[in-house]
Amino acid sequence: MTSRLKTLWARHRLALIAFIVAIGVIGVFGVRTLSATIYWMDPAHQDQAIMGWMTPRYVAKSYDLPPQVLGPALFLTKGAPPRRISLEAIADENGLTLDALQLRIQDAAAQWRANPAQFGDEAVGQ
Repeated sequence: MTSRLKTLWARHRLALIAFIVAIGVIGVFGVRTLSATIYWMDPAHQDQAIMGWMTPRYVAKSYDLPPQVLGPALFLTKGAPPRRISLEAIADENGLTLDALQLRIQDAAAQWRANPAQFGDEAVGQ
């Protein structure tokens, strides 16, 4: 085995390095995908009560809502550049409490689950 590696290193050094890097990248993305899948499949992470630190992306994953549904509930405008903002900051900007924001999210989720077609073909395809 070591003689084969020595031969590869001597004759195909760049290919061997590229192969090792590719295996490493595949490993990193594989572990990230697997860990995210396990995290979001846990029922404890689905439809969580919102907290101030959460971001719209976290809420979208927890409630399984597309941006077309969650955006209006969180006062996010379509076409605006994405920004990392907490739900606490969104509530403060719009003069709401986190409980009121929670109700808006739950209403949007209920409407989405009852009739996804009302949000257009883009949202239904997700």
